[in-house]
Amino acid sequence: MKNAKRLRENRSLKKNTAVYIDGENIPAKKADKIISIIRDEGGVVDYIKVYGRQKDDATKMWTVVAGYIENMKDIRLYGPPAKNKVDNKIIKDAKKATEKNRNVDIYYIVSSDHDYVPVIAALREKGKRVVVIGEKKASEGLRNSANKFIQI
Repeated sequence: MKNAKRLRENRSLKKNTAVYIDGENIPAKKADKIISIIRDEGGVVDYIKVYGRQKDDATKMWTVVAGYIENMKDIRLYGPPAKNKVDNKIIKDAKKATEKNRNVDIYYIVSSDHDYVPVIAALREKGKRVVVIGEKKASEGLRNSANKFIQI
């Protein structure tokens, strides 16, 4: 994937960007566009995490994509389906990351789901820049909560 190679450029720069992808909400076929947007925005990626449930066939293609994108980790949640299971895990991980990794100052939330508005507000309160990459279906509340919304 050509855009994945571009993310590797400038390895000596500070890795200041974290990316969280809601694999249940955004299809894997949009991965190249997502990587292209992140590259064009100029951040140096520390990590990309894509989340889905282990037994969710709709998100399994993300596992394939994660195999060839540098710094992308596929997070598969186990156990029975639960409401907002993926959303809650992303929210928990993003909050934890602000405490553990102070070098990260740009967060990408890749989803069209309104459930991320509270964590976006919390990240922004800590002085972090939050960019949401989402689809046309994204609510105005989600769009307005971020520093920037990019529609794919």
